[in-house]
Amino acid sequence: MNHQDTIRVQKLISRYGYASRRKAEELITKGRVRVNGTVVRELGLRVAEDAVIEVDGKVINREIPRVYLLLNKPRGYLCATSDRFGRLTISDLLLEKHKGFGIYNVGRLDYDSEGLIFLTNDGDFAHSVLHPSGNTVKKYEVTVDRNIPYNLIAKWKNGVYIKGEKYRIVGFEELGPRKAILSLIEGKNREIRRLFEHINLRVVRLKRTSIGPLRLGSLPPGKYRNLTVHEIRKLLSGTNG
Repeated sequence: MNHQDTIRVQKLISRYGYASRRKAEELITKGRVRVNGTVVRELGLRVAEDAVIEVDGKVINREIPRVYLLLNKPRGYLCATSDRFGRLTISDLLLEKHKGFGIYNVGRLDYDSEGLIFLTNDGDFAHSVLHPSGNTVKKYEVTVDRNIPYNLIAKWKNGVYIKGEKYRIVGFEELGPRKAILSLIEGKNREIRRLFEHINLRVVRLKRTSIGPLRLGSLPPGKYRNLTVHEIRKLLSGTNG
């Protein structure tokens, strides 16, 4: 069996829509995955694409439909499928018809942030959208507690080091004394909040308004819609406009 005929176990689990690749890796290392009846713990193990995959003793349903959703995440929701502290998660926003398909968020927005986020059960789609090589531009509408020194914001396009880590924006738009739109590609954890904290400003509202060519538009907070085939193709092609 050569590599062209095989696929890594975690990628196959993700492709079936059961879990993200990262979650699949956790399942494997915990011994919860069987391939053709045998428990596997090796993350790099390659198997045939028609191998029988079981998670917790249950064969993965290969007929699960692919789901691609665009959600307007409200503030006060976690980007997670569950929370041990009982906080609300974006899974709580899903209609019953979209539960049970292994849907998870593509990327993250923190608890106090809001706006556009994708949900899917297609691991290949999620990986393509998130991968830095795609240079997908994400835009965020930011409101802070005091007037913004735009001369300093302009320097962020060249990059700024904060506690030894480099942060960089690719563009910005002035919306007012305390409000701006920032454009990022990489989007590190809490990047925008840390940038403003670095110049002693506090973010009071942070809303992602677009990812690549897709805009949040007039979709109400807490609501979502299906992506069209055309929108999915535009995202995978790396188009930003």
